[in-house]
Amino acid sequence: MNMKEQVAMLMNNQPFQTLKSEQRRKESMLILDELNVPKNSEFYEFYSTYYGQNLNYRSGASPIVDPSPPQNYLLHAAFVGHDAWEVPEQYILFSTGEGEGGYLYNKDDGTVWDYYVGKQELLGTDAQPHWNSFYEFMVWYLTDDE
Repeated sequence: MNMKEQVAMLMNNQPFQTLKSEQRRKESMLILDELNVPKNSEFYEFYSTYYGQNLNYRSGASPIVDPSPPQNYLLHAAFVGHDAWEVPEQYILFSTGEGEGGYLYNKDDGTVWDYYVGKQELLGTDAQPHWNSFYEFMVWYLTDDE
């Protein structure tokens, strides 16, 4: 089973409907487009298909946010990452940012980074915890090894 299939199975196992309606898909795509997320990326595919909020996730992980209106949490999180934390533009904060850190998606190469404010010099290096793809991150995020 590939990573995309694993994510689909894990999302299907959530205790609520995770597939977005056609209207929510279109609204989410507009926000993803506004953030310049590549249409062929796993991040775009996931967030235009599934609700990424209120998921059952790994113990100790930070909650992730969703682009769906009316809240537009993803736009707000991206703003915090870029303006308050001064994270480079190719990264999108897609978690709540609570605790002065969160998960960053790199639009250029599809990697996901576990980021802490004040550690910007480590971003993009092997010294910072990261996943090589968004779906790899989501499999980790949705699987609790405990």
